[in-house]
Amino acid sequence: MKLINYLLIALVFVSSCKEENETVPTFAKDYGDGMYIVTENGVSFYDGEVVKNQIYKEVNGATLSNPKKIKFKGKKAYIVSDNQIVTANVETFENKEIIGGFVNATDFDFVDFDRLFVVDKGDAKVKVVDLVSLYITSDIETGDVTNPSFIISKRPRSFILNSGAVADSLKDSTVIGIDYKDVAIPLADLIGSIEVGDNPNSAVWIGALKILCKGIYDENNLLNNTFSSLSKVDAGNVELDWNVTLPNIYNAKNLVSSSNNNKYFFTALDGVYQMNNDGSGISQKIYFISDILDLSYERYDLTDTTWANVNMLYINDAVNNPNVIYKYNVFIDAFCDTIVVDSPVKDIAFY
Repeated sequence: MKLINYLLIALVFVSSCKEENETVPTFAKDYGDGMYIVTENGVSFYDGEVVKNQIYKEVNGATLSNPKKIKFKGKKAYIVSDNQIVTANVETFENKEIIGGFVNATDFDFVDFDRLFVVDKGDAKVKVVDLVSLYITSDIETGDVTNPSFIISKRPRSFILNSGAVADSLKDSTVIGIDYKDVAIPLADLIGSIEVGDNPNSAVWIGALKILCKGIYDENNLLNNTFSSLSKVDAGNVELDWNVTLPNIYNAKNLVSSSNNNKYFFTALDGVYQMNNDGSGISQKIYFISDILDLSYERYDLTDTTWANVNMLYINDAVNNPNVIYKYNVFIDAFCDTIVVDSPVKDIAFY
């Protein structure tokens, strides 16, 4: 009996020593504040001076399959691919979670009660993810044969844009409204749809909800192409206030707003344009084709002793240099920096 007791004590001692000797991996806090660039190869990070490419692969030893978009909540980065969303600690980029169950996810947004609304274009649905359990808890149909691509939210409501597809027969003009909160009650209720311009694809919601519609654009059948347009939606009553045509503008996408919401910027068939927030005063700012556009409000030194915060546009040259991001100072109407990554750019976000 004593021998058995001695053996048990020895076993406990050896086991405790083994646990003490096990090393817990540590990750350097090399990231955090800066620009995150989703590319065909993964995610790059730019701190204002140096670019670090494929940081997810560098930290975790694994590649991201067809990454598309990145957003942030708290200390986590959320990266969407075709059939899953991967999260990472924004300071170390250590992988934290993987959320699956999608066919072809295109966009997502954070809503109240620790939930994620994911636009699944491949399933024509918005899927509701519980960020605690990491499970899809429900889904909402966006319509028959629709191609939802974009979501924008402001408490207590989200709007999903059905952006159509190439060819006139596959155009769409519907925007879906979903309520996600009623005081302290979590919802995911479809409240209806409204008709806007043809093929809505991006929006801003500062005061009023403005939706950019690319029109019909099929490069193989130019005769059917139509002008782009801008729609204003009453988000409370879920009604269309107006839709204005953008003359001679085709394939408009990537709507962003200036810091004071007076000017909008967007990409189009032949470059980057600026307009007033009512769709008037259209002028071309940049004369090469971009498929990426983001805006940041940043400090700009006017002299050695004075400075101002100004709007900076970040774009790529989709045809000639898709892996180069150009920084354009709207205040002085000039390019002021270039950022080179290792493969074509697919999304830009700032943390």
